[in-house]
Amino acid sequence: MPLRSPASNAGFRGAVHREAISDQITDRILSMIREQQLRPGDRLPPERELAVLMQVSRATVREALRSLSMMNVIELRHGSGTYVTSLEPQLLVQNFDLVFSLNDSSFLELIEARKVIEPGAIVLAAQRVTDAEMAAIQDVLARSWECLASNPAGFPQLDIEFHNLIVSLSGNALLTRIMQGISQMSIAGSQRTAGERGSVSPQRVERAIRMHQGIYEALASRDGELARGRMLEHLQQVEYTLRGLFIDES
Repeated sequence: MPLRSPASNAGFRGAVHREAISDQITDRILSMIREQQLRPGDRLPPERELAVLMQVSRATVREALRSLSMMNVIELRHGSGTYVTSLEPQLLVQNFDLVFSLNDSSFLELIEARKVIEPGAIVLAAQRVTDAEMAAIQDVLARSWECLASNPAGFPQLDIEFHNLIVSLSGNALLTRIMQGISQMSIAGSQRTAGERGSVSPQRVERAIRMHQGIYEALASRDGELARGRMLEHLQQVEYTLRGLFIDES
């Protein structure tokens, strides 16, 4: 597939203000991506040209591009140029597990966001889920019980697989994409709630699987309100566990 170049450099053109110049360049490029003036795979103009278009030094442009590269928004290819990445959610949140290891309040904000997204998504899933899709959920549950017996430390990945699958069954592509985007953060949170002082608590894993089982049964009955209530109860339990851990560790 041939690489696409932006149709025009107009979006880059124009001087930027003197305060935090590199940040303004970063914001301008992000704005162009949001407005689809730049798309995945697009090649940006060379540094020298960007400096002229934006009326700044090449060093300032280089600093802004380095920031965007660290965010996985662009890729600097030696000898080839600078390209917009695929912008896949998994790529963009790649470093969020580090953020969550440093900031306890972020875990609670994550659960708050999930309490908004997932109960609503499961109501839609109850209206649309097929028998074949229910079998896929059952498979995740079966593997979760096996994991509990053989390797409880592996449960966080299955936990997120379960929740991602539920949201995808809503049939809403935007909700699915949002959930995929926070998956890496959710894994960090799941590891925190499943573990206790660096080890994994089989009791917490078993409790989570039993709650997943209850969510599955509500969904199998196509009872959207019951499924919504059980999902919310599950996420509230995760929140209580996190709050307890923060108190214990402080």
